[in-house]
Amino acid sequence: MKVDSDNSIYSLFVPKAKKSPSVADEKFDVHVEPPKAPQVKSDEELVGDFYSRMADQLVDAADVNGDGEVTKDEYMAAEKRLAEANHKPFDQKSAENYWSKLDTTGKGSASEDDILGGLKNILNVNVGHLDPGYAEAFRTRALEK
Repeated sequence: MKVDSDNSIYSLFVPKAKKSPSVADEKFDVHVEPPKAPQVKSDEELVGDFYSRMADQLVDAADVNGDGEVTKDEYMAAEKRLAEANHKPFDQKSAENYWSKLDTTGKGSASEDDILGGLKNILNVNVGHLDPGYAEAFRTRALEK
């Protein structure tokens, strides 16, 4: 077998020759825009994004037939699968309680919008910022223990 510069293994061990700049390269002024920082979202937008992702995940996990509606049976089956995946017992009573908050009309199914509204009732999420004094006091108490 002949090993030469076209062989990919050979090219790993031998440095490639650098291309010298040509006159044509010097004629062009290449201007590269620096990357823009992502736009900062408000606290309300962050919380809204969180609820939206949670609703999407619940629908993806539970809506087995793909009709966009999660039935009570689909929801209970998804909760049972989740409990099994986490090696925990399935709590029927707790799942029934959560379902009643997702299906507030009692029609037996919940759309993604219904689920989004229900999650807002189940999960009280806020975005907050700790002031430095509180964070330092919390850190001090944790170190004392």
